[in-house]
Amino acid sequence: MFKRMSVLVRRQDHDRSTFSRLWERHAAPVSQLPKVCGYVQNHVEEDFSPASPISVDGFVELLWDRPEDMADAFASPAARPMVEDEPGFLGHGSGYALRQAAPLREADRGKLIVAALSEGSAALRAVETATRGMNGLTELLHDQVVDLIAKPGMAPPQPLSDFFHLWFDDPAAASDAGRRLAGLDTPRVRLGVYRVRTIRFV
Repeated sequence: MFKRMSVLVRRQDHDRSTFSRLWERHAAPVSQLPKVCGYVQNHVEEDFSPASPISVDGFVELLWDRPEDMADAFASPAARPMVEDEPGFLGHGSGYALRQAAPLREADRGKLIVAALSEGSAALRAVETATRGMNGLTELLHDQVVDLIAKPGMAPPQPLSDFFHLWFDDPAAASDAGRRLAGLDTPRVRLGVYRVRTIRFV
């Protein structure tokens, strides 16, 4: 399997609520892409990181059997409605190819996504160790970025090295963990910590 993450930034003339509403509508053409195996939207509801390495209003998770299937889908006629709809809500998009693919899942109660830009694995291990002891944590997934994927016609992707997905018993536990994780930001590892609302379409 092959997983792609994307970081989406809303248009400057939209607020986050407008972006989320229009992005949910955008799921219809994305879901019709050939051979897409999984599609999850993560809508940012709470931002704990004023010094985040990225700007973000939503995270996309897309799953394919092979990278070639993704490339073929985006080059197919089925992608045209998706591309034509994007200017209506999207200001900027960054894509990331990940080292491994894991099954996609919704967040029934509370989920955090941590976007990391790190100079080395030791700093990331410290972040992962800190997350494992947090109250209410039910699952942790670490996605390692192996390549940036530029979006045609847009500025270069925002650089990131890793994503952490953290699922909690409830939104309050996720919010409490988000505030604590934001304090782990150091010169060696910059963190963006976000509580998200997830919707699975495929």
